[in-house]
Amino acid sequence: MKIGIPIDERSEDAPMASRFGRALYYLIYDLETKKYEYHENPSAMARGGAGVKASEFLASQGVKAVIAPRVGPNAEQVLRTSNITIYKGQIEPWKNLIEKLEKNKIKTV
Repeated sequence: MKIGIPIDERSEDAPMASRFGRALYYLIYDLETKKYEYHENPSAMARGGAGVKASEFLASQGVKAVIAPRVGPNAEQVLRTSNITIYKGQIEPWKNLIEKLEKNKIKTV
C-alpha cells in the first residue's frame, strides 16, 4: 500500500508539512517494499483548489492513504471518492509517522 505524506523538503529527516495542499513535495512510501520517492507538488503554487489538485495527483500515483495534520473539506471529498484513507498525524519526521502507522498508532479522520 502506498502512503502519501506532505513535506517541504526532500530529506530523510523532513517533518510533515503543516499544509496538505500547499506542501512543496509529497513523499510516497510503499509499505510493502519499504521504498519511497519524492514528488514535487504540482499544485503548491496554485491560485485556488490546491488541496483538490493535490488529492487528484496523489490518487493518480496509486496512493491508498495519506497522513496529514489537516485536510480541507474539498480535498477530503476527493480523497474519500478515490477510496484513499486519511490519517491525522502530528508534525514530526515522516519516518516516525510511517513507524506509527505500521504499529497502528495513528487514527483515521
